[in-house]
Amino acid sequence: MSAEEDERPVRLLLDRSALLAYVAGSVHVGEPLHEVIEDRNRFAVTAVTVAETLAVIADPKDRAAVHRLLGLDACVVLPTEGRAWQELSYWRGFTGRVDLATTVVACLDHDAAILTGEDRYGRDDLPVIRMPD
Repeated sequence: MSAEEDERPVRLLLDRSALLAYVAGSVHVGEPLHEVIEDRNRFAVTAVTVAETLAVIADPKDRAAVHRLLGLDACVVLPTEGRAWQELSYWRGFTGRVDLATTVVACLDHDAAILTGEDRYGRDDLPVIRMPD
C-alpha cells in the first residue's frame, strides 16, 4: 500500500535534530515513535529534512539507520509542494532554515506535532514536543 492510500493519520513529524538524536540512540525519539506506532498512526519526515540530515551524516552505519527508519511501514517521507512557496518563504524566515520550514508546513498540513531539539520554532506558536538536551 502506498503512503497516499494509507488512511492512518500522521501524528508526529521528525526534524533534523530528531533524526540525528534517533541515530545517536536517544530514548527521547524512540519512545514517541513507539507510541505513534502502537496507536496505529504514522510519523513523517519531509524529503528536504532527510536530505539535510544525510548531508551531515558520514558514518555508513548511521546512514543505514536512517534508511531503516524511513523504510518502516509507519513512516512516510513527505514531498514539499511547489505551490507552498509563499508559506515556505514565511516559515524559512521564522525558523531560519528551509528544512525546518518544510517541517512546519507539513505540521500544519497534517495537524501533527514536531519532535525536536531545536529552539527555532518559537514559543507556543506551533505544536512542538521538545527533546531535552
